[in-house]
Amino acid sequence: MDRISTGVAGLDTMLGGGLIPRRPYVVSGPTGSGKTILAMHFLAEGLGRGEAGLMVTLDEPPNEVKSNLSAFGWNLDRLKMLDATPDIKAHKRQRSVIDVGTTLDVRDMEQVGEIRQSSGIRALEVSVHGIQKMLKQEYFGHLERTKQPYKRIVVDSLTALKMFSMQGEDSRIMIQSFLRFLSELEATCLIVSERLKPTVIETEFFLARGEIRFHKWLDGNVIRRAISIEKYRGSRFDDRIRPITITNAGITVDSQGSVSLTAGRLAKLGDAYLEQRIGDEVSTVIERVMKLIEEANKMRVSASDVEHGISRAMLHLHRKNYQKALKTALNAQSVLRERLDRAKQGLPPPPPRAVPPPPGVRK
Repeated sequence: MDRISTGVAGLDTMLGGGLIPRRPYVVSGPTGSGKTILAMHFLAEGLGRGEAGLMVTLDEPPNEVKSNLSAFGWNLDRLKMLDATPDIKAHKRQRSVIDVGTTLDVRDMEQVGEIRQSSGIRALEVSVHGIQKMLKQEYFGHLERTKQPYKRIVVDSLTALKMFSMQGEDSRIMIQSFLRFLSELEATCLIVSERLKPTVIETEFFLARGEIRFHKWLDGNVIRRAISIEKYRGSRFDDRIRPITITNAGITVDSQGSVSLTAGRLAKLGDAYLEQRIGDEVSTVIERVMKLIEEANKMRVSASDVEHGISRAMLHLHRKNYQKALKTALNAQSVLRERLDRAKQGLPPPPPRAVPPPPGVRK
């Protein structure tokens, strides 16, 4: 199977050679653990191989990103930057970068200059729909101009969108649509995201094809960092937590090293690791059903009740009711598979079977 390098040799080893291309992945972890640095390793590796890369920045303005990365010595001048930071009003227009709400062009990092902050743009103007629209325009515009697609895309970070512009139940639908859109682009995507609620498995974490998680803790008076592969669909991987260091050369992963955590932190990480595995098992079933729903829509086979059932399963998953989530998803899968099998044989639909409705919908 083809692999694409993350730009970090030790991490590639943990991944069995690198990432499977043309899929979206989540990079998670606490602030200051190394997520953005890994994203830049990934983009710099692609630029070095002649691959076009695009970074969507939502947390920090491009001038700050450029300044923060100057110490690592990477040549990122040809990296395209799409600025979607919600507190940006205007840039110096000497071939600067995009400003949400004013224009839809993307510029090279080489041309990023100083920036002026303002509250003139409201956070609500930065939305998943807006980012998706700009990404789509830039992707196909770049393809038309250069005849080469973007091979690598980084979104840093989805957490900013969740905090600023997505509230309530609709956020799951918006993120689901965004992840599907990224998959359709057939670029390898890294989506930086943090868990806003540690007790809830959020949508991007079970829809992404894999999750690379950073860990950061205080050991005495020293800050320690580590990395783990929480899931990686379609491939074997090293499931141990490995130590990392951050130097002027970037991130180094000791793919043979071990992590010694103190004061009970190892047990805490172990619990989170086990919880992710259970959630991953449920989300795998949900993803299968979603593919069956797409097939049913193409064949004009009724699937609205199954969609409701999957919404119910996703809600159970978010509430960590894993047994109910798995039972509901498996029931929906069984119902739809039976309908599809009969449709392919030219038989009439089977008698209705109960699929639990979504919350708030009465039978």
